[in-house]
Amino acid sequence: MALLRWDATEIDRLRDDMTRMWSRMREDWNLDNTRPRTHMHQIENGYLAEFELPGVNPELVEIDVDEEAVMVRGEFPVCPGEVDRRAGRDFQVVMSWPTEINPDTAAADWRHGLLSITAHKMAGHRRRISLQNQEQ
Repeated sequence: MALLRWDATEIDRLRDDMTRMWSRMREDWNLDNTRPRTHMHQIENGYLAEFELPGVNPELVEIDVDEEAVMVRGEFPVCPGEVDRRAGRDFQVVMSWPTEINPDTAAADWRHGLLSITAHKMAGHRRRISLQNQEQ
């Protein structure tokens, strides 16, 4: 049986790659809850995007809406006596709309730490056509 010799730099590189991969996954999947929880719902003529922001001052929240996405920025509050790894940290969340929306129709509502943003779908031109028989 032949034994292969591992180069220590290869093991270090593999460990660093795995660490980076897990860090990206934790961030992408929000496993450490450092970003607000979000929800997207389809409503009658558009979409409803919800952001859970308990304790956040609504006057310090910035909202940007365009045809493709909504971006919410702010800072988590510092609560004396509570241990929260998010406390005092800035957050920025971007949610893509499932289809293009009209940003002029966007409206925001704040209730008990829940930010709700509604927007209507982009009104496209629709025309009904008939099928013509080509077999003649």
